[in-house]
Amino acid sequence: MTTIETTPPIPDDAPAPPSMTDAPLPAYESHSSISTYLACPLRYGFRYVERRPGEVRPGQFAFGSAVHKAFEAFGLARIRARADGLAEPRPEVLQAALDRKLSSSGLTDAEIEEARLRAVPVLARFLEVETGMAAQPVAVEVGFGVGVELAGDAGGFRFVGYVDRVDRAPDGTTVIVDYKTGRTRGQGDVDADAQLTAYAFGCARGGLRDPATGAILPPASRLGLYFAESGELLWTTRTDEQLAAFESGLVETVGRIHDREFAARPAPWRCRWCEYRGECPETSPAA
Repeated sequence: MTTIETTPPIPDDAPAPPSMTDAPLPAYESHSSISTYLACPLRYGFRYVERRPGEVRPGQFAFGSAVHKAFEAFGLARIRARADGLAEPRPEVLQAALDRKLSSSGLTDAEIEEARLRAVPVLARFLEVETGMAAQPVAVEVGFGVGVELAGDAGGFRFVGYVDRVDRAPDGTTVIVDYKTGRTRGQGDVDADAQLTAYAFGCARGGLRDPATGAILPPASRLGLYFAESGELLWTTRTDEQLAAFESGLVETVGRIHDREFAARPAPWRCRWCEYRGECPETSPAA
């Protein structure tokens, strides 16, 4: 006999699910949340206001997450070794961290082995770049949070984020590096990268601290995107004027969020990668 499982009926007195028309809005915003809103306000409403789980394929971000975890483990080992006067960490630190992350990623054994092979040149290039870095490592995966005031009497919010790597340059200034496992981009893209601008803004506003001393780190003199698969590290800077423009845009965007402007922006390329494409009434038919 076949047993058919059914979903139990929802009790009449059950609370209604949160709605983006009246649910509490986030008290924190980040580069990720803001970029989500700018791409599609409705997706932002689903994720950050209604907090819908969405559909994400198992292991969808496994390789990138594992590489980030390997770089993080190695950076942390370097910081601890230098603080204790010990030798630099060995390459095995990278591989062990990568393997641990992949083993819990949801990938099949065959996919894990494929990812390990793909990572071999990635880890080797990372070690080569590390040997040429003159800056002193300060922190990895370090968080920041700064207060931002909205226009008029609308209050404010916290702008938060996590920086992949923070170094101290020989002149004492701060150097920020973000790791990327996607395609390598050109200098123009790096100069305009919104995530690096967000990190520079948080640092300039006193949001980054040295974990060892608790001291506020000075503004970033250099910002870098390290493209893991090509081994390219491209540098850029941000001016005070650029950071002021970033803050103005941030205030304008969060103002629209507080006005609950959550209209969809459907497009085939955008909807194709959206975790809500199966339930969103505005999904592009071509997605």
